[in-house]
Amino acid sequence: MNIKNMIKGIKAAFPFTLPVFFGWIFVALTYGVLMSSLGYSAWWTMLFSAVCYCGSMQIAAIPMMSAGFDPAQMLLMSYLVNFRHAFYGIPLISKYKNAGALKPFLVYTLADEPFSIAVSADKPEGVEDKYFYFGIHLLTFLYWVVLSGLGSVIGGMITFDTTGLDFALTAMFVVLFLQQWKQKQNRPACVIGIAVTLLCRVIFGTSMFLIPALLVILLIFWIGRDRL
Repeated sequence: MNIKNMIKGIKAAFPFTLPVFFGWIFVALTYGVLMSSLGYSAWWTMLFSAVCYCGSMQIAAIPMMSAGFDPAQMLLMSYLVNFRHAFYGIPLISKYKNAGALKPFLVYTLADEPFSIAVSADKPEGVEDKYFYFGIHLLTFLYWVVLSGLGSVIGGMITFDTTGLDFALTAMFVVLFLQQWKQKQNRPACVIGIAVTLLCRVIFGTSMFLIPALLVILLIFWIGRDRL
């Protein structure tokens, strides 16, 4: 690996990642504050963000951790929630084929935001592909880890009641849902998701409905993959 070219690639990727940085500020800080409210220090929060770098699952794990850690449930839920990442890798095969020793890191840090940048950004001239994509992944990874740690530090200094702050995370998912609803072709999938979730909640109860709902939704989308 050429360090000089790597630094050049990171610099070239930086402008493309700025929207992610600003978009993550509030969410990552809120995540850190909530981790602090559970008694986790900034170092533990950053470690959790680095090891379990999976965005929405990290957020979903907060109430699960506060209710009592269940490794089997956490593992299964993580797989189902992040199953979409397997499909992210398909259009990036050609882009990352010459990444060499950098490929394991690119695979590990593949998430929604670096994926969207990698498939849409026009690489500047004079920058090697592998170093440009490495820059995208490295910067977005560091943004999330550092901002979540900063949120934990801020949470340790907060003296007022933070009850209800976790609703910001619920609001984020609502916004994501509404963005999907704006596209008419996505509405059948949205309706299926709501209907299956409500049905599983009635059948399995409030504490056990999520995993069955995810399994049923995944099965429906797999069967109807040519039409949904």
